[in-house]
Amino acid sequence: MRVVLRRRVRDPRAAGLTRYQQTVFNVTRLSIGRGAEQLIQIPDARLAPAHACIEQRAGKPWLRALADQPVIVNGVTKYKAALRRGDVLTLAGRHLTVEDVRADGVMVLRLGLPTGDASGESVGSDPQTLKEAGLRAARSSWALVLGVLVLTLLAPLLASLHTPLQPQLRAAALLPSDALWLPGPLHKAHQSIGGDCNACHGAPFERVTDQACSNCHPGIQHHVPMASPARALFARMHCADCHVEHSKPNQLVDTGSQSCIGCHGNLRKLDPATALQNVSDFGSDHPGFSLAMLEPEGGGADIVWQTRFAQSEFRPRPEEHSNLKFSHQVHMEKRGIKSPTGDQVLQCGDCHRADAGGRYMAPIRMEVQCARCHQLLFDENDPASAVPHGALGPMFTALQEHFSRMFLQSRTLGTGLTDRRRPGGEQTVMTHDEQRRALEWTTRQSLQAARELLEKRVCVECHTVTHLAGRSAFDQWRVEPVKLNSSWMPRAQFNHAAHRSSTCITCHQQAEQSRSSTDVLMPDIKVCRDCHGGGQDSGRLASGCTMCHRLHLPGRGDYLAVPAEHIAPLSIASASGER
Repeated sequence: MRVVLRRRVRDPRAAGLTRYQQTVFNVTRLSIGRGAEQLIQIPDARLAPAHACIEQRAGKPWLRALADQPVIVNGVTKYKAALRRGDVLTLAGRHLTVEDVRADGVMVLRLGLPTGDASGESVGSDPQTLKEAGLRAARSSWALVLGVLVLTLLAPLLASLHTPLQPQLRAAALLPSDALWLPGPLHKAHQSIGGDCNACHGAPFERVTDQACSNCHPGIQHHVPMASPARALFARMHCADCHVEHSKPNQLVDTGSQSCIGCHGNLRKLDPATALQNVSDFGSDHPGFSLAMLEPEGGGADIVWQTRFAQSEFRPRPEEHSNLKFSHQVHMEKRGIKSPTGDQVLQCGDCHRADAGGRYMAPIRMEVQCARCHQLLFDENDPASAVPHGALGPMFTALQEHFSRMFLQSRTLGTGLTDRRRPGGEQTVMTHDEQRRALEWTTRQSLQAARELLEKRVCVECHTVTHLAGRSAFDQWRVEPVKLNSSWMPRAQFNHAAHRSSTCITCHQQAEQSRSSTDVLMPDIKVCRDCHGGGQDSGRLASGCTMCHRLHLPGRGDYLAVPAEHIAPLSIASASGER
């Protein structure tokens, strides 16, 4: 279809006169609308970007509306219509007239000037050329280029190269300085730098060096042990690769996972001897959690706690050997449990409380979480007869002191001592025989109370108590030391505060049914996948590597301790290979 469009424009050289610009289209469809890609563009907010089109059907031109709004044809609103000579289309106050429809299929259209309808939001008539505005293209272009160079390059460059001028130029409201080149504001962690760009940028137009970062952040640890050959993979990595300042959104750490997957997606290929598994996506290609299990080796004072790793989803599940006896099922009884102050219904938060930061859980302390129900009384009729919790030595001392006072303050205890000793009385010093009888009675009562506490109730309810053969008196018992795991996943991090909207049972699903302290109640990875997915999983929270892992790991060695030129130039990109 061949269309000749005659567009009416004002002639600035002759007031009140108009002239026409002619454009020829050879198209199958003539598009009309507000969008810049339309062949007939009418920049008015009342029109849709693609408002209507003119196309040929059976050799005749037809108008068809493309938006929900109709087109006014000869004063009548229509969504489609056959066009004939003399038809007038009204589009947002402008008239498109069909001047002629020739026998050879050529259609001639005339687009008039805006009518000046104040009800619309017209953006005005077509823009004028530089010549129509009375400007010469060459002179204006060069002036504009030179002005831009002076304002955006030369003046800021002068401030960057001549340091004494920086404060004056940066403080001046109308003069540009090198601050004009900032792609974004400083992160809040770096606000203390203020306007001193040289604090990080040592030389103009050079990238921030690793040494500039280490001036404020010394001792940043590496990702792998410094003695490991794998450190060659980091030879060409720099701080600014992951920590991007002046970025939007304003964040210092690159939270994308591509840099991590570059190695860990093919880790077995890079290092066949590694114990780590390949991972490329948390939602679909991530191994199960590896739990750090504490295992006691040896016994008594010689016990040593070793850490071994076990997969949480293995069956049978790994067991924790902390030497503590505890049943979550008993303590989570719906009807409550007995306590000195009456029945109490316990919740998870009564014992498990977050630390001051909210990220981690505070350690369990007998004096804080347990003592309100578990009182260490050896004489339930005497509230003052509690022994201290901890080592056996202070407990035995407390028992001996208690029964010594009883012996001295009693009139008759079946020991032959019938007179109460009073200050200032006639009997001020015990005889040797009385001292012997007092010691024998005190020791006998103390051992009896200790046996009751350690073998029958109180201590033995929670602790593993070993009776040592061949020993007597207070040396015949040993309470096995308790070591509770405080870091189940040292290779990752978890923020309890970020999950406060979920209940404890949401993740630790077996807690209410657990009867033994050997049960490991850490969730499997499938529990986390109920809410967390990979980067492309729109149905779950997108969870990249940096949400749980960090590049700089403790105990690996200073990241900048070994100069890059001393390491084989092997980059992550070249080492990762095909995945």
